[in-house]
Amino acid sequence: MLIEDESFNEDNPPPRAFAPEWRDCVLRRTTLDAADLEGLMFDGIMDGCTVTSSEFYWGCFIGALIARTRFEACRFPATSFRGTTFIDCEFVDCRFDLCNMGGDCTIDDCTLAACRFIGCTWVTKGPDCKPDVTRTRFLACTRERCEGFDGIL
Repeated sequence: MLIEDESFNEDNPPPRAFAPEWRDCVLRRTTLDAADLEGLMFDGIMDGCTVTSSEFYWGCFIGALIARTRFEACRFPATSFRGTTFIDCEFVDCRFDLCNMGGDCTIDDCTLAACRFIGCTWVTKGPDCKPDVTRTRFLACTRERCEGFDGIL
């Protein structure tokens, strides 16, 4: 399914056939604002999108391609990114949180190229715990004013 130049928010949510499973979807130049995307399954393409004030509780991005997309003031509690590629994306004031059961956000076997993290926070299970990031490459990525990203970026 191709979604282009759309704008979704609390008053105009994505169509039910579209969410929470966005399998094989292509979102191009689409805006999501204040979307509650609990349990989202996304393995498509997101290109040139803007996502603000949205929550991806227990979201799962598997093999997705996310390019030129800006995430601002978004929360990712226990979200899982596996085999996902991010190119030229920006994360501003985002939180990678634990879920209510203490599950961590996971980034496994991903590639992030030329991505920027500004004012973001990564919450772990304890002060001695590292973020759950494995087999992931960060290429020319930057971070400013971020907490909890030590050792991963």
